[in-house]
Amino acid sequence: MNKLFLSIVMVFTLLLASACTANTESTPEQIDVDILLPEKISLNQESVLKVQVSQGKEKVENAEDVQFEIWKANSKEDSELIHAQHGKGGIYHVKKTFREDGIYYVQTHVAARGLHVMPKKQFVVGKVSEKDLNSLIKESQNPEQSHGHHH
Repeated sequence: MNKLFLSIVMVFTLLLASACTANTESTPEQIDVDILLPEKISLNQESVLKVQVSQGKEKVENAEDVQFEIWKANSKEDSELIHAQHGKGGIYHVKKTFREDGIYYVQTHVAARGLHVMPKKQFVVGKVSEKDLNSLIKESQNPEQSHGHHH
């Protein structure tokens, strides 16, 4: 019985020691995603929406997946998901023609280097009412609107 007890204590000690070793893996540096929109987006004209992906000072040229989710305000259920094309300098882009005036959202879904980042940005297409413009300004002052989620 003494040997059995000693064996159990030794196994427990080894398990405890292995669980307490320092984690030598460093967590990856955060992926930065900057949504770049044209200054003016006109109705019925093709626009290029871009996102620049970087990690630290390095441009990310090898993102696993970059998609743009676009929807009109109050119509998220009708969102459109478009796979982005890769350009140079960590830039990924999509082309989109908007058929209706209004306030829109774009949320990019970027999977790169083991991380998933989803920043969101609001923008105007064509002409909008002063009331809608005021709600856009009010909402853009809410810091939660422009930050992505890091997984």
